[in-house]
Amino acid sequence: MSERGNRIESPTDVELDVIRSFGWSIMEAEETLYQRFLHLSANRSLVTRDTFRALLRNMESKGFISPIHLLGVKGYQKLMVESDATKSLQPKNPLDEIRLVVGSKKALPQIAREKPTKITGALLQKSETIGKDIQIALESWMLRETGRISKGLVHEHMKNMCHALSESEESLFEYVRTQTPGILIEVGQILRASGPDFLLLCLRLTESSIKKYSF
Repeated sequence: MSERGNRIESPTDVELDVIRSFGWSIMEAEETLYQRFLHLSANRSLVTRDTFRALLRNMESKGFISPIHLLGVKGYQKLMVESDATKSLQPKNPLDEIRLVVGSKKALPQIAREKPTKITGALLQKSETIGKDIQIALESWMLRETGRISKGLVHEHMKNMCHALSESEESLFEYVRTQTPGILIEVGQILRASGPDFLLLCLRLTESSIKKYSF
C-alpha cells in the first residue's frame, strides 16, 4: 500500500491487474506488461496503450512501481509485495499463467524491432557495457556470499555461462540457478529483452576482457 500523508492508499482493481501482469518477475518491459495486461485484466478492452501508460505513471506516483531501463527498452520494477496488498498479487489460477505466457509472446515482436540486426561499433559498445554490468553483479554476489572476489572464478563463471548458452537457454539457466543464483534476475532480463545472441556476445567480450587483464 502507498502512504500519502496520514492516509494509506490501497491499489485499485485495475492497478492490481497491472501488478499481477509482472507474474513472478520483479522487473518487466513496458510492452510485455501491456500485452500481459490485455490478456489478464477484465478491464483490458477499455484500456488503450496511452491510457495504460497514464495508469503506469499514476502507479509510479503512488509508489507501487518505479521506471527502469532494460537494455534500451523502457520497463518498470515492481515495488509492492504480497503483504502490502489487500488481495493476492500473483496470478489467480493456471489459466492466468497461460495468459502471462501468451502476453509475453505477443510482446516479443514489438520489442524485437528495436534490436540491432548486425554487428556495429554501437552494438559492441553496448555489449561491453552490459557485459560489465553482469560482471559487477556477479562480483557483488560473490562478495556477499564469500566476503571476497576471485577474478579467476569470475572468469571461470563467464566462460562456463558462454559454454552453457552455446548449448541452449535451458543449460544457461540451469548453470546460473545452481552456480551463480545471485545474478539470475539480471541474466533473465537480458535474455528476455535482447535475446540469446546478444547475451552470448556480452559474455564472450567480458570473458575475454577478464582473461586479458586479470591473468
